[in-house]
Amino acid sequence: MLRQLSQVDRNDLNDLRGTSVYGPNDEKLGSVDDALVDDSSGDLRYLVMDAGWLKSRRFILPAEQVYAFGDGKDLYANLRQRDVESLPEFRDETLASDAAFANYESEYRSGWRYDAEPSRMQASTRLAALRDRLRSRWSRPGAGEKRAVAAVNDVTTLGARQTGVYGIFADRDNVEKAVDRLRREGFNSSDISVVFPDRELNKEFAIEKNTKAPEGGLTGGGAGLVVGGVLGWLVGIGTLAIPGVGPLIAAGPIVAALAGAGVGGAVGGIAGSLIGLGLPELEAKQYEEEIKRGRILVSVHCDSVGLAHQARKVLEDSGGKSVFLSGEQRAA
Repeated sequence: MLRQLSQVDRNDLNDLRGTSVYGPNDEKLGSVDDALVDDSSGDLRYLVMDAGWLKSRRFILPAEQVYAFGDGKDLYANLRQRDVESLPEFRDETLASDAAFANYESEYRSGWRYDAEPSRMQASTRLAALRDRLRSRWSRPGAGEKRAVAAVNDVTTLGARQTGVYGIFADRDNVEKAVDRLRREGFNSSDISVVFPDRELNKEFAIEKNTKAPEGGLTGGGAGLVVGGVLGWLVGIGTLAIPGVGPLIAAGPIVAALAGAGVGGAVGGIAGSLIGLGLPELEAKQYEEEIKRGRILVSVHCDSVGLAHQARKVLEDSGGKSVFLSGEQRAA
């Protein structure tokens, strides 16, 4: 769960609060009012900005997209004032629950359009120092108890539901990068799912077509399919065909849901399966459309929101787009 840094230790904000952040052509975006920190790891996730020019409206900036320029104290982001106007307003109640922030973040990510501009990118020493202080604090003896309390709160919030992290990738190379990093960070192969469209079947995999999967069905246990590289570590790899979508290759716990796609419920296909796993209908339909366009879906099934935030960072760092967190029920 994310917390406002001012609620953890206001002293950490002394060197940062009030710092001006500018966009291209020195257009002032606002000033730093607070920061959002992952309560399970101490990671600095967002800066909370006060846009005084916009009637003191607050918005957030991904911390990794904020950088320095030259020797001044000001910070920069590749964003314009008119872009800020389209971002959803940040309010304190946005952090009332993980579900509330997940919904807010989904809307926010859909409106975010810009990455840091490499030609101007220069790490901010003040942000780096803040990250180091936070990580040091969370690694101290006793910090584990705090994380344990957060984990209990995660379970209380989610009840019997788990948390799923979903993201879209443009190519297999980045998918392999993400899966390999998840493996190195201790995630189980049985908790990671991938869904590849038809073009990946033809171009990226070596397949012996000994069986022909009927619509909505799998080639039992992945029979006839040979997948190399890091993706061979995943479990339950097989081919299937979804009505209206076409042939796919899938692995992981998502396979059981996809195998029954279109059975029961008002929405069929991939979207219906994802809705059954706990995704809102809007995001589920968006992911189905992305797969139809030839992109790849990766999902990670986590036992806590803390792990979900860790998985999300891996997906985003590896090139994942439209990354979304959602409480889910594991497919049987």
